[in-house]
Amino acid sequence: MKNITWNDVEILVVGAGTMGASLTQAYAQRGFNVGFIDISEKILKSAFDTINRELEIALQREIFSDSQIQDIKARILATTSYEEACQGKNLKLVLETATEDIEIKKQIFKKLDKLCAPNVVLASNSSSLDINILARETKRPDKVVWMHYFYPPHKNRAAEYAGTDNASPESIKTAARYMKLAKKIATPILSSRKGGAADVIFVSLLLEAARLVDEGFDIPSIEAAGKKAFNMPVGFLGLMDITGIPLGINTMYSFSDSSDPDDPFYKVYGNFFTPPDSYNKIMEEYVKAEDKSSVKWILEQEAKKEAKDFMLVDALKNRFLAVGFMTAAEVVEAGIIKMEEVDKLCQNAFLWEEGPFAIMNKIGIREVMKIVTERMELSHRKGINFPIPKLLISQSQKNEPWYL
Repeated sequence: MKNITWNDVEILVVGAGTMGASLTQAYAQRGFNVGFIDISEKILKSAFDTINRELEIALQREIFSDSQIQDIKARILATTSYEEACQGKNLKLVLETATEDIEIKKQIFKKLDKLCAPNVVLASNSSSLDINILARETKRPDKVVWMHYFYPPHKNRAAEYAGTDNASPESIKTAARYMKLAKKIATPILSSRKGGAADVIFVSLLLEAARLVDEGFDIPSIEAAGKKAFNMPVGFLGLMDITGIPLGINTMYSFSDSSDPDDPFYKVYGNFFTPPDSYNKIMEEYVKAEDKSSVKWILEQEAKKEAKDFMLVDALKNRFLAVGFMTAAEVVEAGIIKMEEVDKLCQNAFLWEEGPFAIMNKIGIREVMKIVTERMELSHRKGINFPIPKLLISQSQKNEPWYL
């Protein structure tokens, strides 16, 4: 395969961290010429090392042949220069995956808007920030969209996409098309409210795990309860260790941001997503640590222990279910996503055997309402908001299963 130039690059990924590297690999594996950019050669080298390591694993598992891997690698370019990356003649889409800092992202979008051709669509992969803020930093708000991939995107097929308040139908179609060309199961999100659907549900469950630590429950029981609630191989504390300590708490900070009283997200959830002391403490340890990988929720000695009190595990399982049911019903009630899409999204993104609405039907809606109400009362005693959606209350009063 001939060496590509920046004029051949169709997709540009901004940010070469774990998500950016994986996303670059995902599109290169699907035949796209992809460029990626970050602030230092050291970061770019680390990204290439990650991609090479993942491709070597794919070779060993006979997913790709050696010649296919060489072709994938040949389709990837990297640079620290925005001027070089943005001015290729074939560039159609930019995917921003930078750190979850709105000020950093605003500067990136200003730069992209200035340097990219007018037809280029600019997308953010942000899991928690209001993309409308980024669109307002550009002179092309009609071409700014949200394209949210799930880690690791070179393996995980789930994805969400949405327009901003001013995005054109053509730009939204572009987002959907490029997700589908990457063989993603692309879920349309019907509102530009920050967080989409999946992360509202998922981060609420990470938060519940951290709150249980705060309340003094033992880690083996917390992990066993999370696994049992959604039939998962790993509990929510373990998932935070895998995805990275900062990811969950940064999303919680954004979701609980009270600086804008008109923020539609905060109007619903209030202080519900405020990180507990245990998460703030572990984040402080993470920031100070030279070896970030050493900071974990589940230390080696805890990982070897098993839950012993099965009644406690069942009680904690109900707490996870209550939070998952509340947030799943809320994103439907708010018009973020269609009900029939929620279960499929959770199954694809989180590898759950069943989605929250199917689990509710299995448990019975009256029992669902009982455990959700108990969880709300506990929250209120602690001064924490816990919104029970009217949709859930109405379904309980009818005592009927969800129509899926």
